[in-house]
Amino acid sequence: MGRSSGFIAMQSSLASGQIDICLIPEVHFNLHGPHGILSHLKYLIESKGSAVVCVAEGAGQTNKYFKEIDVLADVKYIDPTYMIRACRANASDGI
Repeated sequence: MGRSSGFIAMQSSLASGQIDICLIPEVHFNLHGPHGILSHLKYLIESKGSAVVCVAEGAGQTNKYFKEIDVLADVKYIDPTYMIRACRANASDGI
């Protein structure tokens, strides 16, 4: 795990079931083009009205693209370090 590893992002995305796209540095992806991530994001926003993207540290940013095509995008950065705790799991833990 570290800056070049998307292990936590990918496992969290799979566990939640709410993530539309997960970008990790281990897998090369194209942002632009007809089969790129940004065109797929545009499709998701137009069809569903929203999209949830998990971006691992070191995998990239997409906010500038949506300003250029005049699509409202609200990008949130969540630092998970305050959510990771160093204690045993208990019955009230859940995903």
